[in-house]
Amino acid sequence: MNSSLFSHAEQPEPSREAATVADIVLERVVPRELHEAFNGFIEYIHLWWPQEYTEYGEDTHPAFEAGALTETGADGQASLWATVTSKVQDAELVLDWVAAQNPQTPSEVRISFVPVTDSETRVTLTHTGLGRVAEPVETALGFSASWPVILDRYARFMGAR
Repeated sequence: MNSSLFSHAEQPEPSREAATVADIVLERVVPRELHEAFNGFIEYIHLWWPQEYTEYGEDTHPAFEAGALTETGADGQASLWATVTSKVQDAELVLDWVAAQNPQTPSEVRISFVPVTDSETRVTLTHTGLGRVAEPVETALGFSASWPVILDRYARFMGAR
């Protein structure tokens, strides 16, 4: 007989494997040529990133600097949101995302830029690896709600309606 059938049997250890959480994949088309779309995302993030998705609120300054995406508050306090693991000019940006997570278990955010026409670019954001973080379901739900708002703000900044 299997010993786990008895009430006094030891319970198995919970699985330490990653939880099954769906990737977040979003697309927006912006009315800009490829180079402008890419640079608008990287160079002007401080102008379009929604204030409600910052740690320090009003007068915060998110920026890509020295291989990282950071946020600096009005008082000079800074926090790390992500580390840039790959950057292919005008094509793709890959980040180890740690904002709202334990830095020891980053998830991955990949933003790709593909020309649709000479004056339009498809921007695809893919957030993966959320099954590895603490509270994966809650974290995925949070990002599923926030990424569309963030990407819509970027698209509007770039001229999309």
